[in-house]
Amino acid sequence: MNCCHFRQAVSITLKTKIRYNGQEDASPADLPPDVRVAYQKALHDGGVKKKFVFNGEQFASEEAMPADVRKLYDDVLGVIENNGEVTIPNGKPEPLLTKREIVVVALFAGGIVALVLVRLVMA
Repeated sequence: MNCCHFRQAVSITLKTKIRYNGQEDASPADLPPDVRVAYQKALHDGGVKKKFVFNGEQFASEEAMPADVRKLYDDVLGVIENNGEVTIPNGKPEPLLTKREIVVVALFAGGIVALVLVRLVMA
């Protein structure tokens, strides 16, 4: 039985660099409309060079990633696509009980101890 639950600290950095005609942009939204259309087409057709780095290890494609790395990659991208941001746990453990729950447990335990003491004294 675990008395405490700890979340593993995770650090994720997503970088996008789009180079076109000597100019570098961080997002397709920064591209001129005609270039953005060409970029989207190249992305769909596989004509865009991608590089994936996870914990310092580089992969040529999503398919080249080990299953556990690929799952994390897919999960992070899913969160980004759905919410537009990633929320990472701060590394602090979640408490097993809240302060209020601790007070309730302490009162309950104290009541049981009091009942046992009364029974012992009366016996």
